[in-house]
Amino acid sequence: MAGAPYSSVQFAVINLAAATGTLVAAQAAGVTIRVVSLFVVNTTAQNITFKSGAGGTALTGAMALGANAILVLPFNPQGYFETAAATLLELALSGGTQVSGALQWVGVG
Repeated sequence: MAGAPYSSVQFAVINLAAATGTLVAAQAAGVTIRVVSLFVVNTTAQNITFKSGAGGTALTGAMALGANAILVLPFNPQGYFETAAATLLELALSGGTQVSGALQWVGVG
């Protein structure tokens, strides 16, 4: 079935204190990264944006999080957003201060 996950749920740690960082490395040709759940904790007020590719296309709008804010996206088998094929998943921060958490993803191809 096209667009169906080909891999089981994978886990990635979110531990970023720079302006940008790779959360999940690019997958094989034709395979996208679909985020099915996540949680993040932000230390200081800033905006976070998930992107397809390094400095690439925004997958979310800039989400404003206050100091010590928590963002939770519960498990959704259809996913919340998905990268382009063979493209890494990046997190971009407006303030470049610590954001921690984890996400679950599946490869789709």
